Parts: sequence; C-alpha cells; structure tokens
Amino acid sequence: MIGDIIELKDKHLATAKEIIEILKKRFPLCKQKKIAIGIAGESGSGKSVTAFAIQKILEQENIKSFVVQMDDYFKLPPKTNHENRQQSLNNVGIHEVDLDTLSRNIKDFKNKVAELEKPLVNYEANSVSNEIVDTSEYSMMIVEGTYVFEIESFDFKIFIDRDYKDTFRNRMNRNRDEQSDFIERVLEIEHQIIRNFKNSADLILGKNYELLNTDL
Repeated sequence: MIGDIIELKDKHLATAKEIIEILKKRFPLCKQKKIAIGIAGESGSGKSVTAFAIQKILEQENIKSFVVQMDDYFKLPPKTNHENRQQSLNNVGIHEVDLDTLSRNIKDFKNKVAELEKPLVNYEANSVSNEIVDTSEYSMMIVEGTYVFEIESFDFKIFIDRDYKDTFRNRMNRNRDEQSDFIERVLEIEHQIIRNFKNSADLILGKNYELLNTDL
C-alpha cells in the first residue's frame, strides 16, 4: 500500500533472524525453490513489521524476497471501504477482500510465473490501481494480512497472537481511521473471524514477538 509507514525495531529483526533459522531447516532458500510465507494476526499486531523484518534479514543473506500486503486486495478503496462499513457492520469481513486474486498471485509465483499483476492501493488518493511485479529473481513471497490464512497455498504460516486490546498503541500510531467505539466494534468482528487461525499456524509469535512454539 502506498503511504504505509513501517518502523523496524531491534526486537523485530531479532525475531526475524530466529524465523529465518527455522525456515532454513524446512526449505532450501534458493531461487530455484519458490516459497510462500503467510503472516496473519489482528489489526496492529505487527504483521507488516514482521514481514519486512524477515525481508531485511533475508536480504542480508543475499536471499531475495518481496512482501505482499493484503490491504492492497480490498475490493473498495480505503476511505470508501470505511464509509461502507459505517453504513452497516455486516459489510465487515472476509468478503471485503479479493482473496481469489491474492490466491492466484501466490499460486502463479510458486509456479514460477515471472510477472505478477496485482492491485495497489494508494490511501491518500483513495484509489486502487494495478502494478506488475517481476518475481523472476525472488525466492520467497511474504504475504501479510488479517485473513490470509483463508488461503491454502502457503508453505509456512506465522500467526501473531496479540488481539486488538493488546495493540491499542500500534493502532493509534498506524490506523488511518479515527479511534472510536465504531472502530472497536470493527476490530471485535475481525477478532471473532480470525481467533482460530492460530490453530493452523506453523509458528506462533507472542505479545513481545517471542517465538511461543520453539520446538520447531
């Protein structure tokens, strides 16, 4: 998403290094093997910083990866989508997102399709356009988003176990909508949808980004 601000801290990079060591035991991290990693969690839980921290550590090891954000796949532009939610909370949920296109992009990457056409959101302009991503040199696709575990194409799934009550400060810093009772109701709906996602995760991160299932 154009306009998103990602602030990587030492704790994010430290966790990313641990994650990379786990991935090395699972997969050959090379251009010949295309790997798709999914990162799920609630709003403000740290999905984006975790994804970009992993990308940065991989870059230090000369492994090329790219991050895909589910926010780019919302069917309506951001401000329009917010207005749609205000009309009815029934408009909040998985149906807001074009997961079919995201799933197709993941499958095409794993099948070594060299160029992917994907949506691109510009928050300030309240617009959705398309971009072409040349993935020929990338070994890994890192996909982060609230509902991405609805997609079954991932080789490895990471769930961040922090709920919307834990992440108030993060949301104050990054959430582009006003903090209100309405936003809290939206987050509660999202919480009910994804609370069981961690049951399908290969790795769970705790409230301080620590690895919880360290026997991997």
